[in-house]
Parts: sequence; C-alpha cells; structure tokens
Amino acid sequence: MTSESSDAFTLTADQQNAVDADDRAVVVLASAGSGKTETVARRVLRLVEESEEGHRILALTYTNKAAEELRERFRLRAGSLAHLVTTETIHGFAHALVQQHGTKIGLPVDPELLTRDEDRVELLTRWLASEGLPPSDDALAFLRDVDLARARLRPSEKVADWRNALASLPGLDYPGLLDAAHDLLELQSVQRQMTRTYSQIIVDEAQNLTPAQYRLLDQVLGAGVDGPAAMLVGDDKQSIVSFAGADPRLLQEFVRERSAKVIRLRENFRSARVLSALSERVASELDQRRQPVPPHAAAGLLQTRELPDETAEGTHIARWIADLLENGLPAATLAQGEAGTVRDHEIAVLGRSASALRAVSDALDAQSIAYTAASGSGDWLQGTVGQLVLEVIALRAAPDQVSTRWRLGRLLGTPEESLTTVADVRTAIVRHPDQTISSVAELFDAKDVSELIESLGRIAVPQSADVSDQAAWESDAAELESAWADFVTVTDADSRTWSNFRRFCSQRQRGAALKGVQLLTIHKAQGREFKAVGIVGMNDGQMPDFRARTPEDLESELRTFYVAITRARRALVLTRALRRRTRYGMRATSPSPFLRYVSESS
Repeated sequence: MTSESSDAFTLTADQQNAVDADDRAVVVLASAGSGKTETVARRVLRLVEESEEGHRILALTYTNKAAEELRERFRLRAGSLAHLVTTETIHGFAHALVQQHGTKIGLPVDPELLTRDEDRVELLTRWLASEGLPPSDDALAFLRDVDLARARLRPSEKVADWRNALASLPGLDYPGLLDAAHDLLELQSVQRQMTRTYSQIIVDEAQNLTPAQYRLLDQVLGAGVDGPAAMLVGDDKQSIVSFAGADPRLLQEFVRERSAKVIRLRENFRSARVLSALSERVASELDQRRQPVPPHAAAGLLQTRELPDETAEGTHIARWIADLLENGLPAATLAQGEAGTVRDHEIAVLGRSASALRAVSDALDAQSIAYTAASGSGDWLQGTVGQLVLEVIALRAAPDQVSTRWRLGRLLGTPEESLTTVADVRTAIVRHPDQTISSVAELFDAKDVSELIESLGRIAVPQSADVSDQAAWESDAAELESAWADFVTVTDADSRTWSNFRRFCSQRQRGAALKGVQLLTIHKAQGREFKAVGIVGMNDGQMPDFRARTPEDLESELRTFYVAITRARRALVLTRALRRRTRYGMRATSPSPFLRYVSESS
C-alpha cells in the first residue's frame, strides 16, 4: 500500500476485517495515515452492493471538506449505486431533518439559520434590549460560553436566554440544529422513518463527537435491534477540539453501551520512514501501545532549525518553500521512482495559533509566493459585490428572514429598518453610488437561480475601479458559477430552488477549498495531509501552550503536536525563534519539550 488515496492497493488483515465486519456496532481506532478513508470507502461499497431495496447508508463526518471528499470517493467506488449513500456533516444531517420535519415541533417551513457570529451578536443585542435587560459586556464571549454548554449538554441561564432569543425570530444556529433534531427524534414517526431509511451508519472522525452529537447519534440508532447498525471510525490520539466540547471518551462509551467490536488500524502508509518513526514515538507516549510497523518505502526528510527571531524564522520557512517549488524534494527522501515535484497546495505551514503564522505570511508576501491563510467561512467570496450577490440569493430564498436584511444593511451601509421589503432592497442597490454594486439590481429580474447565474456577466466593473476590486469580482463570479455547476450535478431539476442553492452555498462557504501554500492553525489542519509541512513556533509556551498546566492539559497539547506532525507525507521541518516579541518586549525563548521526540526518533 503506497498511499491513502491509492485505488488499487491490497488491504491489510485489519482493514479487511473492518470492511467485512457484520457486527451491529463496530469501532475502528485508526491511527494517522492508516488508510481509514479507503477502508471506509471499501466498506461502503460492500454495504451498498448488499443492501436491501429502499435502505440507505448514512455517512457522517466532522467537516464539509471531509464530507465532500468522502462523497466523491463513494461516487467513484459505487458508480450507479452512489445514490444509496447519504454523506453529510452531523450538522448537515440535522439541518436536513429539520427542513423535512421541523413543522412537527412548531418551527417554520424554512426556519432562519444564523450562520455568522455578527448575526448572532445582532440578535442577542436586540433581544436583550427588547427584554429590558442590560447589554452583554462581550456578546461574542457570551455566545462562546453558550455554544460550549450546549455541546456538553450543560444547561445554564445563558443557554436559556439564548434559546429564547432564537425563538423570538424564530430561528436556529448550528448548535440549535442539534437541539431541534433531538426534539424531532423524540417523535415516534420520525424515529420510525430513520429505521426504515438507514440500514447502516458510519461516523468518521468520531473522536471529535461532542455529547450533543453523540446523543443525536444514539437516538438515530435507537435502543433495540431494529435500528441501523453503526461503525465509528476515529483516533483518540487526534482529539484536539475539546475546547469545542469534543470528548474522545465517547468512543469507549459507545463500546461499553453497545458491546461494539473494536478493530485497530496501526500501520502508517502516509508518512515516510523518518516521519513515521516520529509519530510512533509520540503515539506510544499517548496510549502506551506500540506495535512494530513495516518500514515505508520513502526515507523522508525531518529537520529542526533555530533562528534568531520570528522574522528570521518566517524568512527561513519562505526560502524553504521557494526551494521546494523550484527544485522539489531530494531524491534521497523519496521512494524509488517517486516524483519529487512539489506544488504549492501540497505545502502547509502550521502554527499552534494564528499569531504564530504572521511572520511566515509576511515573508511569503515578500517573495511573492501565493498562499491562503484559513480563517472564517465568510472568506469564500472575496469582495463586497460577490457577498452582496450571495445575500440577494438568500433574499430570494426567504424574503422575510431578518438576518439577511441585517447583512444587506451592513454591505450597503444602509439602516436595516429601511430594508423592509424586497423592493426596498432593490431600490437601495440601484441608488448605491458604486456603479458595480448598483448593477447587481439586474439580478432581481431573474426568474430562477439558473437565470441569475447567467446574468452575472452583466455586472459591470468600471474601468476606473481598483484592480483588486475587479479581480475580486472575477474570482467571486467564477466561484458562484462553479458552485452552481456542482449543485446541478447533485440535484434533480425540481430541487434546484433558491432555498436549496442557498443551503449548498452555505456548505460551500464552510468547506471552501484553499489555494496556494496553506497557512493553518493545527486545529484547522486536522483530517488533511500534505507532501511537505513546516511547523513554526516550537517554543515552550507556544507548543505546548503556556496555559497548559495540568497533566490532562499537557496530554491534550501532545495530541495537538501529534496531529501536526502526522499531516506530512514526505518532509517535515520544525522551527523556533531564539527570541520573540512579547507585550513586554523581546524575550529569550526555551525549546519546546516536544522536540525531544524528534531527537529520539532520528
């Protein structure tokens, strides 16, 4: 087996066991690079070929990006049977359930979904004022506390207030989708439909399950033998999102509660020999179980570097990237016959925090190397005009939803109170002094989404416009056209509504592909792999984080380090600055204690 994406490799005995298992409950503990995605794909192919008429397989994963990749792999494997597999994030599954049955628990036909923090802050502020309550000192922190409490199923006064605020719209946010889906699955009619529809459920990245998500899964599975069978696939060594409520102990709880069969995938087919040795060293520290694995065909490259300061650290990483792009990887690091060429999107630079990546972004800018720094979902479309078009689509989908008018007001610089109707919005756009924005008004004449997409070419950017504005609109128009083309391939003609395309775009926002060299926090890199990876900020206090004091916190930080080092297939460079700027000025640093694993595995 040469890689996790290979189409023709022979499965190991453990992988084949996972594919063939007929137990009603299975847990696959899959170490990084152990071929879990291919194993899951082969299992799904077996299940769809054996499925009874009318039964489907539900595949759930953690991110939209992962769901898209699984969906594409299933399509390639299952061909005409791919329609029997529903692939979604857990929140996406809950959203579909709410759209289908929400009226049974008193929700509108198309409940308003608040996907952006600024809209949630707006609602909280307005609701507190309407109740005669004082405004929150930090509304975003209030909502973060609420989100964590809901993920962990811990009721509080803040949670109650926020649920009342949502009910005042009425609307939902992403955690609220899980609450609504839970209420729906309490209804016998909905529960029976789950039993009739799905014969098998597969949950990928199951170490990231929160108690709220686990409760939903437990409801879908049901208590008896009539419900779907289930396989959970995960690696507790890669559980690094406890800050969002994830609890890797839920894997063991599933084993206990459902007498699940446990299958372990330990071999690392992704990473070259020297990188595999490093990951095995860290893995053995985390679970005290170490099993010899066959050596990888490629030797790989593992380096550490100390630089005078963070500017020099960023420059070193940028030069290393430039050399990779020009010259590729040294032949000595590769398997026989393997190409050493490295493309920009095959390179990632990881930091424990976004601030650790600033010097790298500056150095890449200086060398004119294209990169993307992953941040919020709103970065899918770059310019104001593109974002405005997206809100016009949202307005056409649901004219009465107030959060759309809030966003339109922010984009147009117009008070939300003056945008009561669709006609008001069109008038505000027509009268806007920016000629490009005013030309968006033509889109209101489109009778359906297809016609709107065809009309994008009529949005005119004047010659006098800033070059960056013109480039942003060209890029955004291409993204919208691409999204529509992809939407058409996965929906029938009757389902190509404003509302469904709006939802598709929302998913696209959260799973937007990143271009160029990728600057990522380690948490955002989870579930991804790259040919070459640089990890910056390998100082004590940065990795592990200075706030990690307890043994539990330090183990969590070691898991974060494990995730970072296992993203690399062939080359890994770890750097640190001997001096770094703090709020107290320049200070000398100490090396991360995790660097000892590098020396021990070399």
